[in-house]
This record gives sequence, C-alpha cells and structure tokens, in this order.
Amino acid sequence: MAKIDTTKCVGCGGCIDICPVIAIAMIQDVVTVDPEICTKCGICIKVCPVRAPFED
Repeated sequence: MAKIDTTKCVGCGGCIDICPVIAIAMIQDVVTVDPEICTKCGICIKVCPVRAPFED
C-alpha cells in the first residue's frame, strides 16, 4: 500500500487525479490513501513532484 509523507506533501492533487482505483483522497487538507483500495501500482509515486507517496 502507498502511504503519504505528510511532511513532504504540498497538496497539489496530482496523485489523486492519476490514481486508477481512486484510492487517494484529500480529507481535511491532508492527502490520504485507503489501504483497502490501493493496489500498489506505484503511479502516485512516479507523478509526485516532491516524492511524498511511498510504498509501505
């Protein structure tokens, strides 16, 4: 499952827009990943300009 390093995340939303299974959302100004939906495809990691998403 992907996780988001909230100390790095700038809230651009790029990972939210690109996630093919809609596992990433912005909740109260914090990007979160739903572990039950995430398929570990890694697309969010590739598109993030600050490398906030990482695989756990």
